[in-house]
Amino acid sequence: MGAGGDHYESFTTAVEDPYLGALLGTIDEPDGSSTAARASRAALAWWDEHGTGPTCSELLDAVFNAPNWDAVIDDPGRTLFERREQLDLLHRWLISYWTRLGAISFLPGHDDVVRPGHLVTTVVAADTDSE
Repeated sequence: MGAGGDHYESFTTAVEDPYLGALLGTIDEPDGSSTAARASRAALAWWDEHGTGPTCSELLDAVFNAPNWDAVIDDPGRTLFERREQLDLLHRWLISYWTRLGAISFLPGHDDVVRPGHLVTTVVAADTDSE
C-alpha cells in the first residue's frame, strides 16, 4: 500500500492500494457494465450447460479466464495470507456489485450457487415503414 493515491475520472483515493485499484478498475465505467454483462452471460451459460449455477469462484474464473491473481495484482508489501484475504474481499465485492446491478442473483449466506440475473438490453429495430 503506497502513500500516493490512485486517480480515477470522478475521484481520487487517499491511498494507493493494489486490490482497491483492481476493484475500481474493474467496475469503473464504461467497462464495469460490460464486465457485469459478461458475468451474467457466464452464469446463464453455466446454468444451461450444467443445470445449476456456478459457485462464486467458478463464476469469477469464467469471467476472468481463471487468472493467476498474484501475477495480475502486484502487492509485495503484504504476506501471502494478507493477499488471500484481500483477494477474497475483492471477489465478494465484485459478486455484490454484479448482484446490485441485476446481472446475477446471489444471496451471501443463503445461496450456494449464482443464478443469472436480468440483463437490460436495448434492441434497435430497423424502420421498415415504406411511404
